[in-house]
Amino acid sequence: MLRLLFVSILCLSALSIPLHAEPLWFAATGCGPYSAEEEPVLAGYLDRVSQDGKSEFLVHLGDVVSGSKKTWPESQYTAVATLLKKSKRPVLVVLGDNEWNDLDNPSEGLEFWNRNFRNFEQYFPDAPLLEKQSVRPENFAFVAKGVLVIGLNIVGGRVHDKEEWASRLQHDADWVKEQFQRHQSDTRSAVLLAQAMPRPDHELFFQQLTTYCQEWQKPVLYLHADGHVWQVEKAWRAPNLMRVQTDQVGRNPPVLVTVTDDPSEPFLFDRRLDIETPR
Repeated sequence: MLRLLFVSILCLSALSIPLHAEPLWFAATGCGPYSAEEEPVLAGYLDRVSQDGKSEFLVHLGDVVSGSKKTWPESQYTAVATLLKKSKRPVLVVLGDNEWNDLDNPSEGLEFWNRNFRNFEQYFPDAPLLEKQSVRPENFAFVAKGVLVIGLNIVGGRVHDKEEWASRLQHDADWVKEQFQRHQSDTRSAVLLAQAMPRPDHELFFQQLTTYCQEWQKPVLYLHADGHVWQVEKAWRAPNLMRVQTDQVGRNPPVLVTVTDDPSEPFLFDRRLDIETPR
């Protein structure tokens, strides 16, 4: 009887140990390259991410071209895609406003982006297996080391089509809700990846996100580009929701994000991407 009780206690103890306690490391950048001079800078950053010994993937948080023009040839999209394909770590890409809704011809820009960046993970054999939203396949999700990672089409810039804008934000909110519900029991935190700095035009999404975070209760990071300078807001809109804005490509290296298993400090950031011995 005592032996049976002892074994039962061991089993219960094992069940209480987090199954995915190992940190998740990844790198993130956005807003660039904005000039021919920044392209080798980004190429150098890709090498740096490959050598950091930690990053499991790199995410580009949108705006792969500058907002200085209202028309871009597809060759510029292809040039940036070719550069990113040289990464030795898988690269995930979310859509930005400079390459889409801020252009004189948003439909053409979106077509160029889709041809060059949608399903970009296919170029990396060790990329995470992404689940795509059926109604909006540029939105993706996957779980790595107990962390739910969600990519979203939330862009800044102009509202080029009010009906499309509202429909897309609702699709984004639905995708987050679906993923939160599906992964309530097998994840410890979530990271949302998007381009846009939140503003009133995005409230349809962020009001719902706030509610979902409050219900989900686990730590959530909304990581985005758009504003070009580093910003951090803890307990943003909900006690468990953090907002972080990355530096522009031309300002600093990609940030190294560590997702920990510590509820009191679930997300850590190294903006200088210190180099360690490669894995």
